[in-house]
Amino acid sequence: MTNIVTKKSLTYLFSALTLTTIVVSILGYIDFKTGEISLDVLYLLCICLVAWYTNTFLGLLCVIEVLLAKTSADYFCQVKVGTHLYEWNTLNYVIMYIVVCVMVGKLKKVLTS
Repeated sequence: MTNIVTKKSLTYLFSALTLTTIVVSILGYIDFKTGEISLDVLYLLCICLVAWYTNTFLGLLCVIEVLLAKTSADYFCQVKVGTHLYEWNTLNYVIMYIVVCVMVGKLKKVLTS
């Protein structure tokens, strides 16, 4: 059996990516409005759902979107973005989000096989 991507699966992945972008944009806006209240649990939930219901690649795209939304919200909230502490925290978020995304993808693969 070949691994050919069908038009239906492409439509599903495009729809999932569109929905993910909308949800992450809303979370970024809420993050901007709430100021320095952490919404990391909601960001992680979004990443986990995307990685579980689609695939790890789209989960990693979601990680990039989350990082852009989080950084943009911090920038427009006038959080001190240029400090070394902020850069260290951002690196921690990158590592944490990527590890969670990959682990959820592997967990789904193990549980469904």
